[in-house]
Amino acid sequence: MGNLGGYQTMTTLAKKVGGPGALTLVIAVGGWAFGRGAEAGGKSVFKAAARVAAMKRNAACSTKGQVFAVVSDGEDGKGLALRAGDQYRVMECDREAILIEVLGGTNNPYFTSEQFLASVSGFPAAEKIDAE
Repeated sequence: MGNLGGYQTMTTLAKKVGGPGALTLVIAVGGWAFGRGAEAGGKSVFKAAARVAAMKRNAACSTKGQVFAVVSDGEDGKGLALRAGDQYRVMECDREAILIEVLGGTNNPYFTSEQFLASVSGFPAAEKIDAE
C-alpha cells in the first residue's frame, strides 16, 4: 500500500502526456536534455578555469631581467650554491619556480625557489609581489 501513491502519480502523468509510451519518451528526452546541459555547463566551467590558469601561468614576471646581489651564503639542496658577493639574473619565473643565471657561473641556468632567493639576496618575497 506504501507505493500506491507513486503508482498513482505515474498513472496520472502517463494519462496527461498520452500514455505510458509517451511518458517514457518524455522521460528519456528530458534526461538527455538535462545530461547535455550538465555536460555543456561542466565544459564551460572547465574552459574558464583553464583560461584563468593560463593567464596566471603567462603573467608577466615582475623581476625578469633584474640582477640581484647575494648577501649571504646558501644552498638550495638541489645543486645551487650561492656565496655572498655572487650576482644572478632572473630569466623567467612561474609562481614558485624561478629560472636564474648566475653571472660568471659555469653550470647555468638554475631552477630554484623564490623562498631560497629571498633568503640569500634582495629578491622580493611572494607577499611583496602580491601586494604590488
